[in-house]
Amino acid sequence: MKTIRSYSVTAVLAVACMLLAAPAAFAGDPTSREYPYLYKSSRAMGMGGAYTAIGGRVDAVFSNPATLINIPRDKGWDVNLLNLNVTVGKDAKQFFKDMQDALDVTDQNGDGSTGDEELKAMNDVLARYTGENLHLSVSDLTALGKSYDSFAFAVGGVGVGRLDAMPHQGFGSDGLLEVNADVTYGAVVGFSVKATDNLFAGLGVKALHRESLVHKFTAQELVDKQDNLDNYIQDELRKKGSAVGFDAGLLWNLGPDSYWRPSAGLSVLNIGDLDFKEAGKIPMTVNAGLAVNPQITWSRSLIIGIDYIDILNNYTQDKDMLKRTRMGAELQLFDILPVEMSLRAGLYQGSLTFGADLRLLTFLLSYTQYTEQIGAYAGQDKDTRQMLTFNFGW
Repeated sequence: MKTIRSYSVTAVLAVACMLLAAPAAFAGDPTSREYPYLYKSSRAMGMGGAYTAIGGRVDAVFSNPATLINIPRDKGWDVNLLNLNVTVGKDAKQFFKDMQDALDVTDQNGDGSTGDEELKAMNDVLARYTGENLHLSVSDLTALGKSYDSFAFAVGGVGVGRLDAMPHQGFGSDGLLEVNADVTYGAVVGFSVKATDNLFAGLGVKALHRESLVHKFTAQELVDKQDNLDNYIQDELRKKGSAVGFDAGLLWNLGPDSYWRPSAGLSVLNIGDLDFKEAGKIPMTVNAGLAVNPQITWSRSLIIGIDYIDILNNYTQDKDMLKRTRMGAELQLFDILPVEMSLRAGLYQGSLTFGADLRLLTFLLSYTQYTEQIGAYAGQDKDTRQMLTFNFGW
């Protein structure tokens, strides 16, 4: 008879397959360990998440819509026909590989079946990863935007699928397998308007649908539901909800004619909370940032920024100040048609980040590494993640 622990493999595989393959999969409450978010771009995360006073791309609608005015005017339209982003946590890739290897074992005792060998191999894998956070996410932001002298806008569609799972010992309230799976998708619009010579105001609107699977599977539950786990998840456990959210922001260009060209940004995201009813909510946050963009001649641009997010401590996970601090920089080495290349580095939640991208004509490949703090304070529990982005646009 199969051991209880082996059923957690079935659960993880079932959830992962439905999350990434189903037409309307899951979107749930954000994991209880990391701060909730809608979308993370490779550019922002490569810069340590310091984006409130920087922006300059269509992805600014998720940090401060006022910074859409920083979209480079000399490049015309900022267009992302496809912006596919895959992020894998430090243990997730190896975990799923180890599970696949466990399913591929051969018959070693000569009884004509590999069942016993597969069970032992699976149990060994689960025991090895007990207590580890397993993260996998896929997202796309298809959007376009443009900046003029006194007005800028961005419009598009976003889809984010995310899976966080953690195997446990199978005792107590944590159950055998804790799963947070979510999919969020819908439309986003952002505007930036000139208020005075050096002050810009921004507004963003999001219309989103969300479905959720946030559940701690117990041993008895997995045994009882083993033959219809897919239906049990879809019919009884997933939650659904839709919401319309509003964002507002300001951007001050403090010294546009000085060498450093400093700027300050302030944003209020998800005003009044982004409430998906039974599918959960994402709290409102107030965020502030500073940036400098010195006038250098040896490359196209150098941008340095620092942010402090969630000033009002609406994230209920903790009140850690270091987890709310982000800083980073981007150096655009060259921008000579048809080639662009940028390097980025930063400090996100107390850990280093770095990233790089290379564009050839309409194709861009970007890589970013950052560390998500999933403990109560920075440094307690880290999940280093690799982010790879493929973009088709201009």
